[in-house]
Amino acid sequence: MAGSVASLMTLRRLIFWLLFLLMLLLIAGSWYARIAWQEWQQENGVNDPEWQGLDVSLAGVRLQDFSVSQRRGGETYRAEGEELSLGWSWHWHGPVLDVLRVGRLTVDIPAWPEPEKPGGPSESVPADLPLWLPDTVVIDRLVVTLPDDVRAEGDLALSQLSVPGERKLVTDAMRLEAPMTGIHLAGWQFHSGQANLLFAGKASERSATLEFSDETRLEFTGVDAPDNTAQLDKLGITLTGTRVTASYDLRPMVLQSLAFEGPVVATTAAIRHPQLLPQPWRLDGRLQGSLQALSLDGRLSSDAGAGADIAVSVPFDGVAEVAAEMTATGAKAGAALAGTFAAWPQELEVGEGSISTDLELRLPSAGPQLRGDIRFDGVGGLYGRTAWTGLDGKVTVDLSGERVAMRTSGLVLATVNPGIALSDIRISGGYRSTMDHPVAGTLTLEQASAQLLGGQVQITPAQWQLSELPLRVPVELNGIELSELMQVYPAEGLAGSGVLAGTLPVWVSAAGVSVEAGQIAALAPGGTLKLPADRLRGMARDNEAMALVVRAMQNFNYKVLNSTVDYDRDGKLVLGLRLEGSSPEVRDGHPIVLNINLEEDIPALLTSLQLSGRVNEAVTEKVRKLMQQRDAQSQSTGSEN
Repeated sequence: MAGSVASLMTLRRLIFWLLFLLMLLLIAGSWYARIAWQEWQQENGVNDPEWQGLDVSLAGVRLQDFSVSQRRGGETYRAEGEELSLGWSWHWHGPVLDVLRVGRLTVDIPAWPEPEKPGGPSESVPADLPLWLPDTVVIDRLVVTLPDDVRAEGDLALSQLSVPGERKLVTDAMRLEAPMTGIHLAGWQFHSGQANLLFAGKASERSATLEFSDETRLEFTGVDAPDNTAQLDKLGITLTGTRVTASYDLRPMVLQSLAFEGPVVATTAAIRHPQLLPQPWRLDGRLQGSLQALSLDGRLSSDAGAGADIAVSVPFDGVAEVAAEMTATGAKAGAALAGTFAAWPQELEVGEGSISTDLELRLPSAGPQLRGDIRFDGVGGLYGRTAWTGLDGKVTVDLSGERVAMRTSGLVLATVNPGIALSDIRISGGYRSTMDHPVAGTLTLEQASAQLLGGQVQITPAQWQLSELPLRVPVELNGIELSELMQVYPAEGLAGSGVLAGTLPVWVSAAGVSVEAGQIAALAPGGTLKLPADRLRGMARDNEAMALVVRAMQNFNYKVLNSTVDYDRDGKLVLGLRLEGSSPEVRDGHPIVLNINLEEDIPALLTSLQLSGRVNEAVTEKVRKLMQQRDAQSQSTGSEN
């Protein structure tokens, strides 16, 4: 019995000493862990780690919130989080970490870290991550502030971290905001899409592939832009199927290679520019790039129907270039252009032919440069009540910095018909101005000629400053057939022969067009004039002198026909006509000198010619509608009075 008691006492002493030794080991271990933790903090510049709401259970560890900061290079890097949970599952060999989840993680990076000095910590990221880090990390809300006012916010999930070649990063909604003053855009975000990032490669030389899945979209919000600068409203970029591959080194942070390729669809609610009408635009293209250059080929179209094939090339060590080609055909093309460009005249309608452009925009540091050609092939249509057909030729455009230059060496119009047709119109010359004053430049005319009534009209080559109104434009008439003029005039029974020539000094001002003291004369040997008697009898009533004129003009042979020409801005034409000749029916053919003043309302005359169908059906119908509207307005005004 005594032996049993002694054995029991001995066992108790052993247990006591074991517990005492275990307590000493725990105290020593805690002391050592504290010393090691403090040394690690000091070596890595980690300051003030804090946490609250620690809860440890068999299922894992939970923290209500935590924060930690690090001093590096004179800057403080800080991380704060909420609702951190580290879960594990139990297996026969012990607990296995499953998922690290953070409800919210805020990271503040005030400056990009400097590369580590040689001999310092390892310059590569280890392929094997710490054992305490689980295979999956989920961050419900990540907020990262970066240098240069860059901010990222969204969700993030990392998986398969234990397999270096198959690590993945997935985000369903990541938003990035960054100032982009060069293109005047406020920021962009991933919207209802997914991006898969696959890591692979050696520890010191890693690579990644970013592939955008269905409906991955970047969205921009437009901001105010200076005058004459394009501004985009609600720019959205869809990158479904685009793949980005990169190789990099995280210590130091170096992007060693980058390549991306795939389709891109960009839409904007409006492009706001003084020369464009606000409306939605769309770009369908293919994107390709590397660390050396970026290129984009695609089709740009406006909501009105205008479209262009574009090719963008952006070498990062050179000058960016944009090439655009557009072909517009027929009436739809005219409507599309009218609905796209602000400077398109409202009265201008295109009904046939094609317009094509081939433009190249360069963006050097000295300022943008735009060069190219605008080609016309059989273009025809209406301008107000004037019909025109067969426009052919090329106009060269050159915009460099603040300078605007346009030139044509041979623009041809088959016909222009406001009521009296001009044909075979040929123009060559140029125009120069500045972007600040585009309509106050210098117009140089090298050739301007047309066929009119069997003869020719031409403008003497000259140069004009459009800022110095009024402009004097000398118009010369040669070989005008009087017989054709009589046929055009809307009065039956008129006839005549002879050839006319002269000069008309045309004055162009903001108030309109006028002619002062023009001169027209018949060439020798003269010709004939025949006016119907029934149209002249009213003039001869109770006036013997006018009766003589009426008889003479029924069959008048002239040797001299001179006329002064004055045309005011209201459209009234005044002819001071002098005739020298004879008539077989008057005084047995003795010489007669007649001085006659004639007045004509040219707008009314042209309206009469247009209504008579001397232009085309479209003009005639337009004039009829205008006359009906004018009559309706007159009746409405009269009833109110």
